[in-house]
Amino acid sequence: MSLRNRTTIMMLVFFGLTVRGQDTWYGTISGLHFMYNPAYTGTTGLPVMNVSCYSFLPANNFALRSGYASFDTYFQGLHGGGGLWVSDDMLGEIMNDFRAGGSYAYHLRAGKDLFFSAGLTASVVSRGVKAGAVILPGDIDPFSGFGGTQSEFITNASMTAFDIGTGMTIAKGSWYGGVSVMHLTQPWLSDVHQSYNRLRRLYTLSAGTSITPGNGEFSLNPSATLFVQADNVIIYLGTEALYRNLMGGMAFWHAGSGFTAAEPSLGWDTGLAKIILSYSYVLSGGDTAFKGTAVVKAGLSICFKYVEKSTAIHIIKLPRL
Repeated sequence: MSLRNRTTIMMLVFFGLTVRGQDTWYGTISGLHFMYNPAYTGTTGLPVMNVSCYSFLPANNFALRSGYASFDTYFQGLHGGGGLWVSDDMLGEIMNDFRAGGSYAYHLRAGKDLFFSAGLTASVVSRGVKAGAVILPGDIDPFSGFGGTQSEFITNASMTAFDIGTGMTIAKGSWYGGVSVMHLTQPWLSDVHQSYNRLRRLYTLSAGTSITPGNGEFSLNPSATLFVQADNVIIYLGTEALYRNLMGGMAFWHAGSGFTAAEPSLGWDTGLAKIILSYSYVLSGGDTAFKGTAVVKAGLSICFKYVEKSTAIHIIKLPRL
């Protein structure tokens, strides 16, 4: 990797959202719902496995990638849903953020067409740093460039911490909404206890509905989500249309850092499996060097039962793209 790219990654890592104690923004929420709000665990009523891969700023060759996988289902004997999830943010050659957790949500029928769920998630957060890939300003000679030695000693230390989060949802008919508070323990991501090394609490507010006119072959699923974490606010608005096996969507998101992006997406639904591709394109704001594609996502969702066989007391149709 060139000196320019390694230095840029260092700047992104040490002065970007990650080191300010904030979660990675994946450009979409589809497939990630119960990681952000454990009360959504099992609300699809079916055993579902989601696998997603993300590439950030792909045109700049920064090697910023993430992977996510989850499984959740509704357990009739537990009167709720249970699930497991894992994410791995690979921030170039320097840093790796690994998280894994389990979630449970209790589902309650409160009326003829009114449903509540309350969820809890427990997880581990692990951050590792590859010291040999870090270039500090003092390592660069103004005439000869990087000399191959570091001006300061940096260890390959990693930090692992425990974290919990909670949330609740309400659903009536085809409408639903949810609120959550994540990172209740506000874990430290480094043994250097500075404010930028602490994972701040994440507050989310989400809502959506499903509109199915006519014979049911076509449906429209609009949704909105608000993320608030420390001084960063992200607003996500989107809708997806489903016609037989074809899925298409369009969403827009705006981050408090100044970025505004559009996220078109396409998918193919076979009933038991869904193939998904989406990307976020920066429309305005932020550094002019980062115009263009911000995030590319490729995903696969596998359902192990048909919806007609669900035993859940209520099903929420969450965005799938």
